[in-house]
Amino acid sequence: MATVAFYVSAAAMIAFALLLIVLPLLRGGPRRETSRGLFSTALAIVVLLPGTAIGLYAHLGTPAAFNGPIPRVAETASPTNASVRQWIVAAHRYDKEQQPRDARDAYESVLAIDAGNTEAMVGWVEADMTQHADFAIEAPARRMLERAIALEPDNQRALWLLGIGEFQQKNYAAASATWKHLQALLGDGSALTQPVARQIALADAKAGTTAPPSTN
Repeated sequence: MATVAFYVSAAAMIAFALLLIVLPLLRGGPRRETSRGLFSTALAIVVLLPGTAIGLYAHLGTPAAFNGPIPRVAETASPTNASVRQWIVAAHRYDKEQQPRDARDAYESVLAIDAGNTEAMVGWVEADMTQHADFAIEAPARRMLERAIALEPDNQRALWLLGIGEFQQKNYAAASATWKHLQALLGDGSALTQPVARQIALADAKAGTTAPPSTN
């Protein structure tokens, strides 16, 4: 089952896309002599984007879709490993119980013990997003994602979230590039390939590098 943090991220993407793209087009409408095709594109985005985003997260929000099952910390006699495992288990429980503030604190405890734990870094970012009214990925979270990717360049969850952060900052070309890296990791047979491609097309359209996707 997808965690609440992933569905919150999906809602954030919908809100940002509608705010940045659809509303200006709809407000313009015929009064600004917006072309019929452009106006139709706006209406299509209103209808299709929510379903696309939720459908994407139905896959992306599961551990199986992102880098396989959540790894279990090895059971050893090491006090450090035991402490990390305890905090990871606690963080996952808080995620399931929709207590993001406690989850974030638990991930911070993991990082205090194991500063290079990329699972805790990404989990912290997901929990931190819900602490902001606009679900923003702010500077500390962005730095944490960049660090996670530096340690683990193919971390799919980190790449997805970093792309969201770039999109929120209107760095559309950077968002597209990040998601294209993710797209390459998914492979041609992945069910996520087309949904991610649509997000890339959206970012490219905003960046002005391609025409908006066809609504036909």
